[in-house]
This record gives sequence, C-alpha cells and structure tokens, in this order.
Amino acid sequence: MHMASGRFVSKAALLSTTLALLAGAAPVAQALRHPVPHTRGAADSDVDAAASDTAPPRSKPVSDGVLPGRLSALPFALKLTGRAETVTVAGDSLTVVAPPGSDLYAPAGGPAKDTAPRVTFTPQGDFIFSARVTRPDKGKYEGGALIISASPDHWAKILFERLNDATHAVSSSVADPVSDNSYHMRLPASVAAVWLKIVRVGGSVMLYASEDGKRWEILRDFPLAASAAVDVGFVGQSPGGGPFAARFSDVHYQATSLKDYWQGT
Repeated sequence: MHMASGRFVSKAALLSTTLALLAGAAPVAQALRHPVPHTRGAADSDVDAAASDTAPPRSKPVSDGVLPGRLSALPFALKLTGRAETVTVAGDSLTVVAPPGSDLYAPAGGPAKDTAPRVTFTPQGDFIFSARVTRPDKGKYEGGALIISASPDHWAKILFERLNDATHAVSSSVADPVSDNSYHMRLPASVAAVWLKIVRVGGSVMLYASEDGKRWEILRDFPLAASAAVDVGFVGQSPGGGPFAARFSDVHYQATSLKDYWQGT
C-alpha cells in the first residue's frame, strides 16, 4: 500500500494511474519527434524583416581572403588583403570601408604603413584598367585609390584624397621600397568624383586621371619589369579620420596594349 494526499491507495489503483499518465505522454513524445510543419504568416515576415535589419550582409568579409562576388567588368576573382570594415561587390561597383588609421605609405624616415585594405585581381600581360572614384568625406588624407603591386615593398597607387574642407587632390606614390608622394591635380571639394587609370605595357606602367572619364591626363610613367607578376585593384585609406567608404564604379578592364599614349587608350 502507498499513501497519497493522506489517503491509502491500492497498488492496483497506482498502477492504473501510472499507465494512464504514460499513455497521455506518448502523443507529446511523438510530436516532439515529428513536429507539425508550420505555415508561415505575416508575423513570420515581420520577424524575418527585423532579423535582416540586424544581421551582417553576406558580402562583408573583414580580413584576408577571396571575395564571394565578382565585378561585371573583370574576368578575375577578387581577393581582399588586410582588414576592412566591410566590402561590398555589386555589378560594376565596389565599396571598401577602410578602418580608422589605415594607410599605405613608406616614407624615407619611416616607419612604413601597410594597413589600408585592398581588393585586387591578378592580370596577365598588358592591360588598361580604370574606375570612377567618389570624393573623400571628412578625414584628413582619406580617399580611394587604384593600385598595382609587385610585392609588399614594390607598388604604386594613384589616389583621390582629401586635403582640407575646401580642396581635394589626385596624388600618386611609387614605392621601391621607399615611397615618394606627388600631387598632380588640386580640385574643389565640391567635385563629386574623378576617374583614375593604370596602364601596363611591357616594362612600363602609366598613371592617368580624368575629371569626366573621357579626356585623360597622363601623370606618371615609370618602369616595372615585364616579367614581374602583379596584383592590381582598389584601395581605401583613412589615416586621419574614422571609417571611410571608398566607392568605385564605372570599372573598365582591357587586356590590350596602348594605341594613344597621351590618353591611355
């Protein structure tokens, strides 16, 4: 005999109660093993929308690696070198958000800085590569650049950077391994964008700039061994400000030699 709630209960009654409880639990266990499919409704859509607002976009790698997307104008995979806040690839447009303090510069007095994130591809032979670069924002010397690099100590960039509230500039640097710094065009801060171009022909590299993407001005011509393998692409930098979104669009690439040296075409 067992006691329950102050009363004596027979073993038979207790066994009967236990069997009933087990019978009732069976459908619950079955449901847990095989849940009933849920029909999505408006409430689910609201939850999904809220989640999409907070979840990080899938096109946001933040460290070294091959990017999942490609630019429509480039027949190459893209890789990210360095740390970026975000990277977004869409159609013929690319945005690289450079972290605060990022820079690519190797002055004679040192120390060199190589913290600006770059998105590059690996072409072969002669080529003409250009892109529209949106103006800088608020940070000193922040900007977007095109780069050609044979090694960490041998590279060249052409940059659209902020000088001050009133003036932006197109500048270039060639490192071998110390980098110089040349200013070519000073522009009002109201200029929305410039077009930059890198051309490689044999053992020479040429840098160009344009205010409309049609009429080009040659800025530099320097040697680079024709046998040297190179990475070419895009850089964002923000040495004196917060995160900066370097935006590139109207990207063009041709695997061809020059016909017009002065225009880079």
